[in-house]
Amino acid sequence: MGPWITHNGLGCPLRTGTIVEMCFQDAFGYTSTIVASVAGGKYSSWNWEHYPELKKIVRYREKKPRGLQMLRDQVTGLDVPKKTVRRREDLPA
Repeated sequence: MGPWITHNGLGCPLRTGTIVEMCFQDAFGYTSTIVASVAGGKYSSWNWEHYPELKKIVRYREKKPRGLQMLRDQVTGLDVPKKTVRRREDLPA
């Protein structure tokens, strides 16, 4: 899981479908945390213009699946030979 990032309330900074752990705050100052997929949209808790009708997201962190991190670790350790790539404009006519 990534580090906590303080949110500024200016809309969603993440791509739709990203899995995040979010910390919400309601009008009474109570906070709660959930893990969910980012849906996006202008009417959401990411945009504080809709507070107090909606709770506001005060901080979040991206949640990366364990399998994805395992794959990244394996790929990083690969010894891949360098291949020269020819651009289309460099090919003979």
